[in-house]
Amino acid sequence: MPVLSAQLVSGLVALVVVYCLAGVALPRRWVGRERHRREIDAWHVVMGVAMIGMLLGHLSRPLAVVALVLAGVAVCWGALSTERRSASSAHVRLLVGSTAMAVMTLPLAAPAEAADARTAPASMSGMWGEAQSALLVAMLVGALGLVAASRLPAVVRRGSGAVRRLDACCDVVMAGAMAALLVALL
Repeated sequence: MPVLSAQLVSGLVALVVVYCLAGVALPRRWVGRERHRREIDAWHVVMGVAMIGMLLGHLSRPLAVVALVLAGVAVCWGALSTERRSASSAHVRLLVGSTAMAVMTLPLAAPAEAADARTAPASMSGMWGEAQSALLVAMLVGALGLVAASRLPAVVRRGSGAVRRLDACCDVVMAGAMAALLVALL
C-alpha cells in the first residue's frame, strides 16, 4: 500500500479508535446507543490499534503475536455472541472483522524461519499456495464488503440519530480499512 494511502487509512482508523475509546470510557454519555455497543467498541479499539501499527509498519513480531491472539479471542467472542437475539448482526460483523484481523496478523506473527522462506515478509503466499491465499483474501474482502454495504444505509439515513450514524460509520471505516489492508498484504 502506498505510504500516503496507508497514512490516510491510518488517520481514518485513528478517528474510529478515539470515538470507540470514548464509547468504552463514557458509555452513559452516548444516548441512543445499543447495549452491546460497549464491547464492540472495545474490540474496535484493539483491532484499530493493531491495524494502525500494520499500516504504519510499526507492528513488530511480538506485537503481531499479541494481535493474533487477541484476534483469535475476538473470533471466539463473536462466534459465541451471535446467538444473542438483540445483537447478533453486530457480533457477526465482529466475527468477520476479527477473522480478517487474524488472517492479516498471521503472516506478521509467523516464526522467523517461515518468514525467511517467503519472498515478501508481509505476503501470505508462503503459508499456503498462491491460489488458496488469494481465495481466502477474496472471500474475506467480499465479507467485509457486505459488512460495509449493510451498514451504509444507517450512515446515510436522515431519521436515525447522530450516534447511530456514527456507530455505523465506524463499522464502514473498519471494514473498508481491513479490506484495503488484506488486499495490500497479498
